[in-house]
Amino acid sequence: VSFQRCPTDKAYFIAKEILATERTYLKDLEVITVWFRSAVIKENAMPEGLMTLLFSNIDPIYEFHRGFLKEIEQRLSLW
Repeated sequence: VSFQRCPTDKAYFIAKEILATERTYLKDLEVITVWFRSAVIKENAMPEGLMTLLFSNIDPIYEFHRGFLKEIEQRLSLW
């Protein structure tokens, strides 16, 4: 038997909470990948090798979560 979930469904609210958490997390990652990096570059505050090491780990995480957030938004818009 198939039934359509209504927006008061507990799963819907859990999904909305995941969406809100993911948006916050992505903003935090953006602060690191965009604003912090540009400030460090501007001030020449870190050796290039250390910058590469630090951001080579963060950039892929940031890119993954950008796509993940879009997917969550799309799925919730179709709920």
